[in-house]
Amino acid sequence: MNVYRRLLTYIWPHRWRLAMAMCFMLAYAAANSLVSVAIFITTKGLFQKGAIQVSTASFGRLPPWIARYLPEFPAFSISLIWIPLSIVGVFLLRSIFLYISNYQMANVGIRAVRKVRDDLYRHLVHLSSDFYSKGRTGDFLSRIMNDVAQIQGAITDVVVDLIEQPFVLLFNIPLVFYWGSWYAVYALLIFPIVAVPIIYFGQRLRKMTRRMQERAADITSFIGETLSGIHIVRAFCSEEREIRRFEEINKSVFEFFKKTMRATIIQRPLIEVMGAIGAGIAVYYGIQYLPPDRFAAFATSLYLCYEPLKKISKVNSVIQQAIASGTRIFEILDTKPTIQDRPGAITFNEPVREVLYDRVGFAYDQESWVLDDITIRAKQNEVIALVGASGSGKTTLVSLLLRSYDPQKGVIKINGRDIRDMTLWSLRGLIGIVSQETVLFNATIRENIAYGRPDASLEDVKKAAEFAYADHFIDALPKNYETHLGERGLKLSGGERQRLAIARALLKDPPILILDEATSHLDTQSEKEVQGALENLMKARTVFVIAHRLSTIQKADRILVMDKGKIVQQGTNEFLLRLGGMYKKLYDLQFNL
Repeated sequence: MNVYRRLLTYIWPHRWRLAMAMCFMLAYAAANSLVSVAIFITTKGLFQKGAIQVSTASFGRLPPWIARYLPEFPAFSISLIWIPLSIVGVFLLRSIFLYISNYQMANVGIRAVRKVRDDLYRHLVHLSSDFYSKGRTGDFLSRIMNDVAQIQGAITDVVVDLIEQPFVLLFNIPLVFYWGSWYAVYALLIFPIVAVPIIYFGQRLRKMTRRMQERAADITSFIGETLSGIHIVRAFCSEEREIRRFEEINKSVFEFFKKTMRATIIQRPLIEVMGAIGAGIAVYYGIQYLPPDRFAAFATSLYLCYEPLKKISKVNSVIQQAIASGTRIFEILDTKPTIQDRPGAITFNEPVREVLYDRVGFAYDQESWVLDDITIRAKQNEVIALVGASGSGKTTLVSLLLRSYDPQKGVIKINGRDIRDMTLWSLRGLIGIVSQETVLFNATIRENIAYGRPDASLEDVKKAAEFAYADHFIDALPKNYETHLGERGLKLSGGERQRLAIARALLKDPPILILDEATSHLDTQSEKEVQGALENLMKARTVFVIAHRLSTIQKADRILVMDKGKIVQQGTNEFLLRLGGMYKKLYDLQFNL
C-alpha cells in the first residue's frame, strides 16, 4: 500500500476541494438514510389510507435496549400529500449532494492525474542516455498513457467510495437496528465474511494487472516500430508476418484481460449471495414479528447497507490494479539520472579557447573499453575530423563532450575546466550538433529552425536559412516559414531536412560544433549543396567532424584515425597519405585506387 499512499499524495494540493467533496458526501449519506424513513411513511399511508398518525407506539414493540433510548414524542398526523413530497425531497437532496461530491472528486482526480503525467514526462526528459539504451520507447509511452490512465479511477472513484460508503454505513446501520430490532444482527454478521473474497481476489488482480500492463507495453512498442519502418515491411513483403506477430501479442494481452475481468466481476455476485444469506435469515424472522411498515423500512435500510459493501469490493479491485500501474510509474520516477549537475556547478559563459580530452577511457558495460586513453587538444576555430571503421568509438567520443555519458577514466575540459563542474544547461548551450539522422519536429519550419532559440525573430530565422542554402525551397512552399512539416519532416527530401538542421545549428550560433556524418545519407548533388551550407556553419567555430566520406574532410586542420577505441594516426590529409597505414587504406578504398 506504500505505492497507493504515494499516489494519494497527489491529492493533497487539492485538499480544499477534497474537504468540500467530503462535506457533501456526508450530506449525501444522511439524505440516503432518509430513504428508509420515506418507505416507512409510504407503507404506513398504504394501510391507513387517510392522514397518517405517527407516535412512538407507531413503531411497534421494540427491544428494551432500544426502547430505553427512544424519546417519547406526542402523536401527530401527516397529510397524504406529504408522502410524494417526502419521496421527491429525499431523492432530490440525495441527487444534488451526490452530483456535487462526485464532481468535486472528479475535478481533484483529473488534476492529480495530470500532475502525475507531467511529473513522469518531465522525469523521462531529464533521464540520462544510459536509461534509454536499456529500455523501449513503446514501454515508456505505455507508462505515460496506459498506466497513468489506469490510476485515474483509483484516485477518483476509490477515494469517493472509501469516504462516502463508510458514511452511508454509519448512517444506515443504526436505522437497520432501529427498524429491525435484534433481527438485524443476523444480516450484519455476514460483514466480516465478505472480506475473504475481497482480499483473495485483490492479491490475484495485482499480479495479473502488472503482467497485463507489461504486455500492453509490448503492443505499443511493436506498433511504433512497425509503423515507423512500414516502408521496409512493404519492401520485404512482410505485412502478413507482422500482422501475425501483432495478433500473437494482442492475444496474450486478451488472455490476461479475461483473467483480470473474471477476478473483478466475480466479487460483486459473491458478496450479493453472502448478503442475501444474512438478509434472508433476518427477513425470515422480521416477517413474523415486525409490522409491515417497519418491515418495509427494515428491508430498505438493509439494502442500503449492502450496496456500500458491493462498492467497497470494487474499490479493492481498482486499488490493486492501480498499485500495479503505480509500481510501473514509480519505477521510472525513482530512477535517478546518472548525469546530473554536481553540487556547486557553475554556469560557463566564457569564450571557448580550448577543448581537451585528457587520457579519456569509457566502457558501456564495464568490461570492454569503447574508448581507451584518448587525448585530444582542440584549439579555438580548429576543425578536427574523426575517421575509422564502424564501432571504433567516434560517436561515443563526441557524446562524452555533450555529457550524454561520463568517462570512467580521464577528464574532458573546456578552457582547463572539467565539464562536470559546469551546469548541463550551460555546457550543452555551447554545442551545436548536426547528425546523420536529422530530427525534425511536427511543427512549422520556423519553429524547427528556431528550436535552439525560440525567441529568435523571423528575420534571424530567414538569415540562418539563407546561410544553410534552405531559403529557396522554403520560399517555394505554400506557407513558407509557417509550413507545418508533419511527423519527422518526411514531406521533405533528405537534403532539405539536413539543410534545416544546419540552419537550426546556425541560428543557435554555438562556439563548438559536432557534425556526425552529416552527409552520409545524401546523394552526390544533395551532398554538394549541403557541403556548402556546412562550410558556412563551420566558420569561426571549434568543430568535431565524424565522417565516412573522406572527400568531406580533406580540408580539416587535423584528422584523427580511430581503431578499436584508440587513436592510431593523426595529421593532415596530405601527411596521412604520405604516412600510409590505415588512413591510406581507407582513402584508397573510397577513391578506387
